[in-house]
Amino acid sequence: MAKLNFGNIGVFLVDGDAGARQGVRHILFNEGCRDIRLGDDCKEVVTVLGQNDPDLIIGELRLPDGNFAAVTQKIRQGKIGHNPFVPIILVVVEDEDPKAVKAALDMGVDDVVSKPVSAVGLMSRISRLVEKRRPFVVTEDYMGPKRVQDEGAKAIDAPNHLSRKLKGEKIGFLDKEMDVAAAEEDVKGCRLQFIGDEIKSLIDGIAPRLEKGEFDRDLRNTLARVVAEAMRAQDQLENTRYEHVARLCSSLSGVAGQLRDTGEDSVDLRRAMLLRPLSQAIQVGFAGGIASEEAAKVIVEKIGAGILKS
Repeated sequence: MAKLNFGNIGVFLVDGDAGARQGVRHILFNEGCRDIRLGDDCKEVVTVLGQNDPDLIIGELRLPDGNFAAVTQKIRQGKIGHNPFVPIILVVVEDEDPKAVKAALDMGVDDVVSKPVSAVGLMSRISRLVEKRRPFVVTEDYMGPKRVQDEGAKAIDAPNHLSRKLKGEKIGFLDKEMDVAAAEEDVKGCRLQFIGDEIKSLIDGIAPRLEKGEFDRDLRNTLARVVAEAMRAQDQLENTRYEHVARLCSSLSGVAGQLRDTGEDSVDLRRAMLLRPLSQAIQVGFAGGIASEEAAKVIVEKIGAGILKS
């Protein structure tokens, strides 16, 4: 592998042990890195990442005021900092509890290095991030480097500015910001597809009975869940490329809500027959098959007109 250009990257190093912190800083400095910011606790991580956007974060697991793995989780969730995809190396003591290390990996840490941190150990982790970084995956409750339990999970093309910059590429602030925004859109898309899958599963379970005019407490409860999921999708659609699908979700929540509230007296079969086509249209929308608000409006009108004429 060609020599890495450490003069091209920024690193944030956080460790409550000043001696250990300076040791890692010395390794990075010797490699040519000059943009090194130092911190010693979780509070400082929040402050520094609110004002800066490092290409690499190196953090000790057990900080004076908390657990760095929990901070990592918030970074991946977009609650701290500007880049949830930033590479993160965790530093642990040599005899650290394996369960604590696994828990940290489950929260989104890229790699782990043991104290005392050696130049060889640290450089091998950084080289791995450059050439063989684990792909990022999205599940309903996790976004980060792929874990053992994530087989089959949706993968996204997460930006790896560390790799590109260490190889000598110059990346401007706006380019970096646009890369991150595009990847965040992919994450939102994955999460919306999870909601769409849940809506489909719920409706597939109740539509056959409702279409026969059946109604009971279980159906009412499931319809309430459909309403909740459709409204949750609406909330997450704002300012995404799927925003136009909100019309379909609004129609579905309205139809399901009406069935929930009136079904005991008499199931409106026309509304019951709307559930499946609306669910299918939402799935198509999240898959990118509906391109505009106008197209979504036409679909809603066609679905409604088709059922009402039958």
